Amino acid sequence: MRGAFLTMLGLTMTLAACGDQPGEKAGDIAATDAMSKAQVKEAVDKVQLKPGQWQGRFTIQDIDLSGMPGAPATMEEQMKRMMSQTSLTYCVTPEEAANPGAEMFSGQEDKNCRFADFSATGGKVKGRVSCKAEGGTMNAAMSGSYAPDSYAMDMDMKMEGGPEGQTMAMTARSEGKWIGPKCEENK
Repeated sequence: MRGAFLTMLGLTMTLAACGDQPGEKAGDIAATDAMSKAQVKEAVDKVQLKPGQWQGRFTIQDIDLSGMPGAPATMEEQMKRMMSQTSLTYCVTPEEAANPGAEMFSGQEDKNCRFADFSATGGKVKGRVSCKAEGGTMNAAMSGSYAPDSYAMDMDMKMEGGPEGQTMAMTARSEGKWIGPKCEENK
């Protein structure tokens, strides 16, 4: 559950505006704009889900590897296929359902991440995250909707600082729905 829900809120999206290129909405977060981990936790703790069996899907909508000199022309389509899952089934325990946001973003103590604009109200969730690791930076903007029995999340991400200054950007979408109160084993 934790991995699927992290994927849902942390790494997903195709922001609805037409004509946007991957990475255009993702931007660095200034220290003065950053939220504390406690503020992020407070914002996402409002999300409540039904316990039981869930089915989800993560799909790469668009990917831009133009900032990666030498990448084969077919690499974008290959990455879309490899990183997109057609379906994932997982179990949400009653404890996770009652408090799914508790460690979602604020638990990333060692990632050197900054958070901004996080909110989860009226069935809508949004936020921005910027993380630095091993000489690179990942910026993401996310928005979506949630209900006790479903979620949909769109994300615009840009990764910079790869070998020789390479960059990569993508938009993705994560969706999930509750399929029943009993969890099946090995799913």
